[in-house]
Amino acid sequence: MKTINSLWAGALLAATALAGEPACRMSTTHSSEPAPVLAELYTSEGCSSCPPAERWLSGLAAAGLPRARVIPLAFHVDYWDYLGWRDRFADAAYTRRQQSRARTSGASFVYTPQLLLNGRDTRSWIGGYDVLRNREKAQAKPAAALSMLLQADPQGLVAAMRIEDALPNQQLYLALYEDGLSSQVQAGENKGERLLHDAVVRRLAGPFPVGTDGKLQTHVVLQPPPGQDLQRSGVAAWLEDAQGGVVQAIAAQCVR
Repeated sequence: MKTINSLWAGALLAATALAGEPACRMSTTHSSEPAPVLAELYTSEGCSSCPPAERWLSGLAAAGLPRARVIPLAFHVDYWDYLGWRDRFADAAYTRRQQSRARTSGASFVYTPQLLLNGRDTRSWIGGYDVLRNREKAQAKPAAALSMLLQADPQGLVAAMRIEDALPNQQLYLALYEDGLSSQVQAGENKGERLLHDAVVRRLAGPFPVGTDGKLQTHVVLQPPPGQDLQRSGVAAWLEDAQGGVVQAIAAQCVR
């Protein structure tokens, strides 16, 4: 499996060193075999059935499924906001992504909480983590190679991406996420509840199409929203095929 070369790493270090003291040090990662499972949870603070799903997502590491094996992402959708509680993590872009995945799969509606594993809907997660362990065993050896250098600078987090051996119809997406969040809900279905969140998507970038030669090299700046703690944050990157299936994924945590 190809990894990041020293010249590419040195170029990014030189660029970011000019920006002053970063909020966190550089983190590097490259794709592994088998590829991690990408677990997308579509959720909302206005949905009373969502907190158990978020606790399930937050429990992955304790269940022996760290980000090296399963990459969680919690996309907060905005269509529950009409009930009187505006989810501060919700974004219409995440609703559109969920709707797009539903159209690709032929589904006639969206719902929360919804879990997608590598882009495919699953409703068998409630009993525990066996659905993920079984999915890990079935993971095919990925052809594509992904590498990421992650560095903080005054603009946000800069993700330097390199992709090789992909297919021309595949596309790259990146998500800036944050752990350790909470909200005291004052209205709606969860009124009076203090909700805890991990892997909350704060920014989504893409798609970035792979070239006809199966390669892509790009720098993506992910600007965090005000108040985001970069030292509890990271970036996930993944390749999707034309059917919305995830063929390779990686994540880099911002480290102190």
